[in-house]
Amino acid sequence: MKQHSSPIIIKREKAQVLEKVSLNSTSYNESWIQDLCFTNPTLLPAEELEPTFGGMLPICRELSTPSGYADLIYINEYGFITIGECKLWRNSEARRKVVGQILDYAKDLAKWDYSKFEEECLKAAKCSEKSLFGIIQKFYPDVEEAAFIDNVQRNLSKGRFLLLIIGDGIRENMEDMVNYIHRNGNLNFTLGLIELPVFKNPEGEELIVTPRILAKTKEIERVIYRIADDGVPEKVNSDIQELVSQTISDVVFFERLQKNVGVDKLEELKRFIASLSSQLNIIAKLGRGKRLSLNLKSGDDELNFASIQESGEVWFYGIVNKTEVLGNKQIGINYLKELADAVKGRFFDSTKEWNWSVKRNNAYINVVEYLAIQEKWTEIIAKTLNEVSRLDE
Repeated sequence: MKQHSSPIIIKREKAQVLEKVSLNSTSYNESWIQDLCFTNPTLLPAEELEPTFGGMLPICRELSTPSGYADLIYINEYGFITIGECKLWRNSEARRKVVGQILDYAKDLAKWDYSKFEEECLKAAKCSEKSLFGIIQKFYPDVEEAAFIDNVQRNLSKGRFLLLIIGDGIRENMEDMVNYIHRNGNLNFTLGLIELPVFKNPEGEELIVTPRILAKTKEIERVIYRIADDGVPEKVNSDIQELVSQTISDVVFFERLQKNVGVDKLEELKRFIASLSSQLNIIAKLGRGKRLSLNLKSGDDELNFASIQESGEVWFYGIVNKTEVLGNKQIGINYLKELADAVKGRFFDSTKEWNWSVKRNNAYINVVEYLAIQEKWTEIIAKTLNEVSRLDE
């Protein structure tokens, strides 16, 4: 179980421990936590849990479902829905019930279509806005209505939700949580436990809130099947299965990438990443940001050998800067130059060093072309790793 000490304020070389506010009082209770989280959605580290749920907007409180009233509903411009449930941990009953409760809300929403979801949200919001899209458009004016509705409908039908249990001092039994998760495997949710300790500023009236992610549901092992040419289901090779993501954000990234490179090239990319992982301990790590990307990083998370975009373009974030920090900037430059020669591109260094890359005709090159030289690419990565490891000698 994670333990956290109280934060301190250091002023004129003197340290003062902040006093924790009890959330069991009349002033600070579950309703107060709901208000705090609803009016300050950035307080909740949704993007840390699932990048594709970032930029969420508060839609309504106390959404009526067949299983009860969901405390908080958020949505972002891409139609990804977050459900928040606020609980104070005064008794064991609350601890036992809250996980099942929020999963029941998710199952209820997964049975709704867009019209039902919009109707219930607007009813709970009690606002003058006549459409859910109207609320979103005020903050994201470039969003297309048809695309937004399609995205919300897709996420509802697939049960793609971020579920946040928010409390003052979570002590949930993780075994119970795992049991709930396995019984609800038809939903593609991510469940996060967030603690919201609140402290008093000793020199003023302000309150200091320090959100903490205490736990996130781990990937659930699943056997992946595909339909062969003869129509018979066949099990996907185990090394490929490891690259088939279980988080919502990863699944969404691969869906978007597949639209741009095709099914066959996507499967080839997954095999290539699996090969890099087994040979060179390369990690495929989803990047954050408004657009998702997949970074191919060294095992120690230091070097980024490629950043594959949803479009299929391959960018390179900071490898020159990182090799400079490690002791030899030229190693990163040589990596990009050798890769440029392999794909018949050009080492592009006319921007800030962080964005130095490989381009052709001033445009990034698609990952499909890199797959055509994947053996050479593997050699260049191996050579770069070896040169970096020798810096410590």
